Amino acid sequence: MRRALWLPVAPRASEKLLLACALWTGVTALAVSDWQVAAPKLFGVLLGLSLAYLISVDTPSSGRVHLLWLGLAIGMASLITIAALFLTEWPQRKLLPLDGLYTLLPMGPRVVDHGGRLGGIGPNQIGGSLALLVPLTLALSLNRTETRRIVCTVAALVLVYALAVLLLTQSRSAYVGAVVGQALVGWWWLRQRAWFRRHPWALMAINATVSLAVVGLLAATAFTWLAPFDSTTDTLKGRLTIWSVSTLLIGEHLYTGVGPGHFSLALKSTFPQLSASVAPYVPHAHNLILQTLLDLGLTAAVLLGTLIAVALRGLITVARAADDSSRQLLAVGLIGSLAAFFVYGLTDTIAPGARGGLPFWLVLGLAVACARPARRHRHPG
Repeated sequence: MRRALWLPVAPRASEKLLLACALWTGVTALAVSDWQVAAPKLFGVLLGLSLAYLISVDTPSSGRVHLLWLGLAIGMASLITIAALFLTEWPQRKLLPLDGLYTLLPMGPRVVDHGGRLGGIGPNQIGGSLALLVPLTLALSLNRTETRRIVCTVAALVLVYALAVLLLTQSRSAYVGAVVGQALVGWWWLRQRAWFRRHPWALMAINATVSLAVVGLLAATAFTWLAPFDSTTDTLKGRLTIWSVSTLLIGEHLYTGVGPGHFSLALKSTFPQLSASVAPYVPHAHNLILQTLLDLGLTAAVLLGTLIAVALRGLITVARAADDSSRQLLAVGLIGSLAAFFVYGLTDTIAPGARGGLPFWLVLGLAVACARPARRHRHPG
């Protein structure tokens, strides 16, 4: 197991990876043709890298790590769910008959531009952000060692609220990602309970139930992927088309990418026929890896991937061997959050510089910080 997790990069090198990725954005800027489009996305990438760097630059104390955990699991999750009710452009029926419920929700100002038309925030972006955060919130609600009972109760209420809004998004990718991330957290937590250690059959029954639930969700999702929709980006055929042309674009712009925020522009100029066959406006590549390569280029994508691998290696080590059970649970929550986001990113994505991508950078920074040994406060005398 240790050999499988070994990487030739020390955890302390995470700051260098973040700095190198930020410096490479200067090379990415060479591909920019429309700065009005690229500037907000480029700023979003640099802001995200800066926040991740500030969180992870120093070996944090247990109190600071716990405070960051509270901020993300309760504060950020609450902010996203509240904003979602007012600013989301709710979808047509996909999996659930929720059209009547959408009419009861408050309608706020539609301030987000979708390729020349004003509209609300895409429900898939809300779903992806919540899929990232709910495993972390679940872990906080289960933490009974260093967290007060009232905080655990608030975290549980925020979790229920976030899951309700996630359900409204009807984002199939987010559904699957959230189930996988929370299942990881729940599985680890149950394995630590003495009762389940004495009754392994109960844990096996829960594992079987969760596995059947995941299989059922995947089957329902696959069925809707094969069904016709008004927008063919919501079908498997449409996604395969987008992925294939995205791969061709990566081949043409391997090192610089097409430029932050330039995916739809590059798509229209290189494959104008795609608008008629798939959709008039395709905002991103609907895959996290492809979108990162297109926005940042190969070098930055490799640096970012190495940083995530280093963080995951450290989190697994903390989850297996840390003396602090609270820090172990935080590490498991972060692993679940990253796993949920990457499962979501298999068939959908939030672009690295998008506003909805801010929680990812914060989670990544906290993951790097948690992977290091905690610095205890020294008391005089």
